[in-house]
Amino acid sequence: MPEQKSKTRITDPTRIITLANLLSVLRAFLTVPILYAMHLKEINIFLVLIAIAIATDYLDGYFARKAHEVTELGKWLDPFADAIVIMSVILFLALDPYWEFPFWFFIFYLIRYLAIALSSVYVVNNVQVSLSSNRLGKWAINFSALAILLYVLKNVKPYDSYVLWFTTVLLVISGVQYFITHWHLLHKK
Repeated sequence: MPEQKSKTRITDPTRIITLANLLSVLRAFLTVPILYAMHLKEINIFLVLIAIAIATDYLDGYFARKAHEVTELGKWLDPFADAIVIMSVILFLALDPYWEFPFWFFIFYLIRYLAIALSSVYVVNNVQVSLSSNRLGKWAINFSALAILLYVLKNVKPYDSYVLWFTTVLLVISGVQYFITHWHLLHKK
């Protein structure tokens, strides 16, 4: 009986140029036109660009898994691209009084992101493991996007504030989950 070749292709995890990684880079570069649309108060253009950014976030993970092209770079690039877009938009919202977005949320988001990123780097360097995001963290990012959307759309008060506070709670809980995971990995040695 002839030997059948596997249809599964495993890509070198150290590979840099993959469709998924290119989509993550595209998402990060979308920050500039997104902020420009916000500056011009062009809500429809903003919504289209945000939809494209969200689509690239979904598609990069889909293609990485489907094509078996999950790379070490991609594991860092994807959340980094998310952070660039989200933190840039939050900072823009917070600095422009037109949007009525609370500046404390940007500070909170930045501190949380830096704490998790630095903790992750420390764990990876000391335990030699590959980390991934947690499910609640993904929900928190999605609710962050929803809160941003509600503030940009205006005229949805007080729901924008409710969603922002709920998002804050999710971000705190998911942050605690990250630190618990990191603690266990560091003390498992």
